[in-house]
Amino acid sequence: MREQFLNHIERFRLCTPSDLILLAVSGGVDSMTMLHLFHESGYKIAVAHCNFRLRGEESDADEDFVYESCQSLGIPVFIRHFETESFAWEQGISIQMAARDLRYAWFEELLKTHQFNFLATGHHFDDTM
Repeated sequence: MREQFLNHIERFRLCTPSDLILLAVSGGVDSMTMLHLFHESGYKIAVAHCNFRLRGEESDADEDFVYESCQSLGIPVFIRHFETESFAWEQGISIQMAARDLRYAWFEELLKTHQFNFLATGHHFDDTM
């Protein structure tokens, strides 16, 4: 799998090992696999995790899992809590759109503040900026 991952990055010239890459990691299988592939491949990475406070203890458990995984791998991790339902109501948008708007605004902030070269997500193709 790692070889396919590296071949894909090289083929499409997505990034280089000298780039600083911010990974959006939810704690799900896709994003955790992405985290491990980047880490095992020697890339300079940090992780951003959003806790949207939508699933109670499950959301907190995802946060703990991502944090502990990053700590054990020695990877910097940024975590932010959002009041997603309140934001959605105030903006008159769906919870899904609110979560998307909140996370990408925060990701942009992190990219600029910490001078990351790229953002990598384990999200679906149609979830682009």
